Amino acid sequence: MVLSYVVIGAMLSQSIYFDRVILTVVAYFLGLGFCAHALNELHAAHWTEALGKNELTALFAVPFVGALIIGAYGMLKLFTLSRSILPPLVLLIMILLESFFLIAYNTDALSGRLHSDISFAFSWAALPTLVSYYVNALTITPAALLAALAMAGTAGIEINLSRWCKELRRRSPLNELKFGDGTSQRMSTRELVARPEKALKLIVIVVDVIAISLIAYRLGF
Repeated sequence: MVLSYVVIGAMLSQSIYFDRVILTVVAYFLGLGFCAHALNELHAAHWTEALGKNELTALFAVPFVGALIIGAYGMLKLFTLSRSILPPLVLLIMILLESFFLIAYNTDALSGRLHSDISFAFSWAALPTLVSYYVNALTITPAALLAALAMAGTAGIEINLSRWCKELRRRSPLNELKFGDGTSQRMSTRELVARPEKALKLIVIVVDVIAISLIAYRLGF
């Protein structure tokens, strides 16, 4: 979904530079695909039997440096093309924000206050959309802000459904539901989460299809 947000942000810009789009996609792939998951694992320990601490540290550090290098290259390119300090400065602020949330969210910094649905929606939906839009348009318009808000909404749906389903699966197996009128219905945990998990898959598909459709539109198909 994050990579789709990057594509959506770029495709909404009047000016599209596909080299910038590709570099932004690669940077977020490194940041989310490797850094975020490895850092989360270092503090949450989901896969430590398969990956040791040294391997996880490398999976965080190396892609993180790679993403920062791409960001630095982007800043240099924006300065070279615009001959103004403003575009690279704005991009730097966005990079710092994304790096902050990457670390704070996955390490439960500030007593876990930033490990929230709002932080998730902002850092992995709204911000990627705006970053990708900005590096192509070199401005932030009201329309771009509304699009980022809409993408944050889809991420909010995704994280709420995901956390609710995971929490139910972690609890003791469900056998039945009891209603306020005293009646009950036999139901397993698997049956209870089946529809929310289907909705979770659908929201991911919707975001991906939006990204693909925008690419097709901008290419004239």
